[in-house]
Amino acid sequence: MALVFGFDIGTTSIGFAVIDHDPGQGTGKIHRLGVRIFPEARDPKALVPLNQDRRGARMRRRHLRRRRQRRQALGALLHQHGFLPRRDSCAWNRVMGSDPYLLRKWAFNLQQANSHESRSQVLAAMQAGQAKLPAWALEGERLSPHAVGRAIYHLAQRRHFKGRDSDEIAGDDGTATQNQSDGDDADEQKAKSVRERNVQALEQKNMTLGAWLADRNAHERKRGEHVTRKVVEDEFDRVWAPCLPNDRIRAKVRGAIFDQRPVFWRVNTLGACRFLPEKKGLDLCPRGSWLSQQRRMLEKLNNLQFVSPEQRCLDEEERQAILAKLQTQASMTWAGVRKALAPLYRERNQSREEKWLKFNLEQGGEKKLLGNMIEKNLADIFGEAWKDHPHRQDIREALHERLREADYGTCGRQRVVIRPAKEREEWREHAAQYFIEKFDISHEQAEEIKKLKLPTGWEPYSTEALQKILPLLEAGVRFGEIINGPDLASRREATFPSHQEQTNQGFDRLPSPKNNKQEREHIASLRNPTVARTRNELRKVVNNLIDMFGKPDLIRVELARDVGLSKREREEKQTGMKSQERRRSEAREKLRKAAEDAGLPTFKPSRKDIEKWMLWEECGHRCPYTGETINFEKLFVTNQFDVEHIWPRSRSLDDSFRNKTLCHKDANIQKGDKTPFECFGNNKEVWQHIKNRVNKMEATKKGSIGMSRGKINRLLSEKSIPEDFTARQLNDTGYAAREAVAYLKQLWPDQGSEGKGKAKVQAVSGRVTAHLRRLWGLNNILGNTDTGKKSRDDHRHHAVDALTVACTHPGMTQKLSRYWQDKDNPRAQEPQLLPPWKTIRKDAEEAVDAIIVSHRVRKKVSGRLHKETVYGDTSEEETTRKVTYQFFVTRKNIEALSRKELTEQIRDDEVARIVRDWVDKHGGDPKKAFQDSSYPTLGDGGPEIHKVRLLVKQQIKLMAPVKSPKGYADLDGNHHVAIYRLSTGEIDYDVVSLLEASRRLSRREPVIQRERSDGAKFIMSLSKNNSLELTQNNETKIVIVKEIRTNGQIAITDHEDATSTKHYPGSTAIINKYCGKKVSVDPIGRVRPAND
Repeated sequence: MALVFGFDIGTTSIGFAVIDHDPGQGTGKIHRLGVRIFPEARDPKALVPLNQDRRGARMRRRHLRRRRQRRQALGALLHQHGFLPRRDSCAWNRVMGSDPYLLRKWAFNLQQANSHESRSQVLAAMQAGQAKLPAWALEGERLSPHAVGRAIYHLAQRRHFKGRDSDEIAGDDGTATQNQSDGDDADEQKAKSVRERNVQALEQKNMTLGAWLADRNAHERKRGEHVTRKVVEDEFDRVWAPCLPNDRIRAKVRGAIFDQRPVFWRVNTLGACRFLPEKKGLDLCPRGSWLSQQRRMLEKLNNLQFVSPEQRCLDEEERQAILAKLQTQASMTWAGVRKALAPLYRERNQSREEKWLKFNLEQGGEKKLLGNMIEKNLADIFGEAWKDHPHRQDIREALHERLREADYGTCGRQRVVIRPAKEREEWREHAAQYFIEKFDISHEQAEEIKKLKLPTGWEPYSTEALQKILPLLEAGVRFGEIINGPDLASRREATFPSHQEQTNQGFDRLPSPKNNKQEREHIASLRNPTVARTRNELRKVVNNLIDMFGKPDLIRVELARDVGLSKREREEKQTGMKSQERRRSEAREKLRKAAEDAGLPTFKPSRKDIEKWMLWEECGHRCPYTGETINFEKLFVTNQFDVEHIWPRSRSLDDSFRNKTLCHKDANIQKGDKTPFECFGNNKEVWQHIKNRVNKMEATKKGSIGMSRGKINRLLSEKSIPEDFTARQLNDTGYAAREAVAYLKQLWPDQGSEGKGKAKVQAVSGRVTAHLRRLWGLNNILGNTDTGKKSRDDHRHHAVDALTVACTHPGMTQKLSRYWQDKDNPRAQEPQLLPPWKTIRKDAEEAVDAIIVSHRVRKKVSGRLHKETVYGDTSEEETTRKVTYQFFVTRKNIEALSRKELTEQIRDDEVARIVRDWVDKHGGDPKKAFQDSSYPTLGDGGPEIHKVRLLVKQQIKLMAPVKSPKGYADLDGNHHVAIYRLSTGEIDYDVVSLLEASRRLSRREPVIQRERSDGAKFIMSLSKNNSLELTQNNETKIVIVKEIRTNGQIAITDHEDATSTKHYPGSTAIINKYCGKKVSVDPIGRVRPAND
């Protein structure tokens, strides 16, 4: 028998099984089952990496530090040349206390005055009225040096938004898109619109920003008015630069105010090519290159199919007719695609046939068919001469290389920076000259090339790989078949022979990134934190199993669908699941009501009944094959209609909703083990009626009732199911599965990327194992014996899944196919799918009972030390139930106020009354009361209220002092609790916050203090996910610490419990009542004393 490791890998769990198995003899033995649980590498709600908030906060601190340094450097420079007093002097405070907008206004007015007389009038106005300047700000007919310095210093304080130096980037379809700095965030979009409006207003009035804002009413806000950096630069050049003595000082001051660090990104964040992993970083193909644009265009074109009036692929003539137009356009509308086919159909005497065409991508919601933007631009520049240009391919290849070199420079070996605008312009001039000299093009053509804006981003494939793949795409092969098709192994070996070279290198244990450079680099290149976390935990489990049982003969692995998905993909999946659940709930209620109307008040809809109802609505109450009307009685009472598999289960192994419809019993028997076309396609008239009927069943829009286009395509497909389709369902070819397989294959000598010879590692599809687990009777080992469904409330179900995976050998798909064939044959006896060995159920129950679930313990002192909001201490206290609370205040935008804050917590009574009245006048909803950007004012004509001070009650021990003299913030969690026994025998504890643990580290003290000044004896420390052995009524069980509260309560849960159920015994009860002992559970569930 072979020693087999089976793994069920999810985003937060790894179930494993170690078995001996001989499929031929039908014998087997379970050595060990277990589960490893670890926290998700993303925030479970926001689906962003856990370190994103920390990195964002660090970036904000960095920005603040750089602003402070910039102001300090400018202040020192201006002081050096006599334009500001010494920092922190009385004169400094006097100058900085003046109104800078007033200085900027009068400087603009003086600059506008052309004659001595007009300047005298301006000076007279300066010394009169409310806008009077202080005496120190004037020297004769001009502003004093200190006044000039104060205004220039204010420019540095409010220099406004610049954005990237590369202000416009071309999109995939050739249109200009805004740079990433503007973003799609609502706040950024609002700021962008304000910038554009204000810049337009300044141009119309021909005023500087300072003068424009200074003219505002005293109660009007001057802050928060967005403009571009260029507006501030223009004011400096127009008004303030002439006040400085010479060009050298002007350049220094201008640089101190406006110089900005170049935007850069790191080369190692680009990853590596899937086909040629040694090609990474800048070896990847840029999306702005002709090669990438051609690849994307051909991928879409090769995926294009007709769905109406008949479902079929494009023939070669149709494909070439579209390609001839598409390759010189950035994109093509669907009307344009139909127009491109019109001449071909006229030649075929099929005039106006194109009017009725519908395409799969069009039905899928895509607005356009992508073309080649680079080719389109070059064709526009060179005109008719481009088709026969002698250097056409050379220009295509050189275009992106030269323009990218003009736009981006390097900073060291690992950084690429965006060049400043002036430098970029110079480099583009050099690029234009290169094209003139190298390819003998005209100056006009070179100027047009110089102006091109190319798409940004990178392909996940290297330029070398795409160059070898492109001929296949040009021949019409679909890109999905090239990278994931059944011929991938042979095609990859033929196309990339160097990648198949064996290294004869194998590891006794999976390599750790700590001591293996290659593994360290690979982990760093993974852009998906979930995959990186899962890979690390898998290594721990596998290496411990190898230490215990030796290296296996075979490894089988199944990965959850969520592993490897991006944030967007997971959000889309969650949205789809919620939508489907909502539809099921609605169907349940409709079915219950329909049953009552039909005289069946006791009818209780089962899961199958709900599915029937949804299929009934989907097909419009008509049989897709016969056209017969389906009513409630025929479907649910007399059962004249069946749930039918569009592609037979025996050939597709697909039992999902997307492969089901309703069908009359007689038609279902007639169809048997065939596809719809195989059964009805011989009769053209019947088949045409079916096609017309089914096409009318399509959902008219997203979310409406009706068949999806994918199901219609499957139902009307005239292609046969490939003979090896069933066998292929066993294998998982997704990104995460490939990563896991490649990692596990390192246990054996390298046999090339695809593993020549018999594979030692197999990625098994969850679709197959789900069927096998149910048919072998393993679903209800942990409960739900009535429904036969798998229980997910117990972590140990992952181990049962892993056992199924370990037993799923390649021949199992054929057995499953035969089972479904007999199951769907009404004349056959009730079939059985025999388990891998006779006693597997009994053996599994015993092995599951012995499992101790391993939980990853968090000991590291890392993470957010306290929350961001800073509160001010009011020194006011209140005692409630012997607990003393302190009152703190904080400021908050009124748009973000909750109802409780609005009614109870606003500090100022008058402000609270005004804001509440405003909200009441606008419907009573705080979130909607300020949507039109209008705000209440403090009194008639007073300032607008944008923020309010809130009163917050909290215990002082739960707050951390963060700013002197009275700044506090909420602690963000506890690191551990240390439990001691006093000399009197009583139990005492110290709860240590993450902030305190961090401070101990900085002081180089032990984080866990085993000695106290009162001589108390240290018993143990407990952190999140530590394991405890508790004894009560002579029964011992293992529990997991899930939370530590400041009052000493410890939230615990049973080690196998996957629900949110928690118990909260105190630290004293852990020792006295439960005789608690801290234990260590290794990654494969072996329990040892912790020896804390």
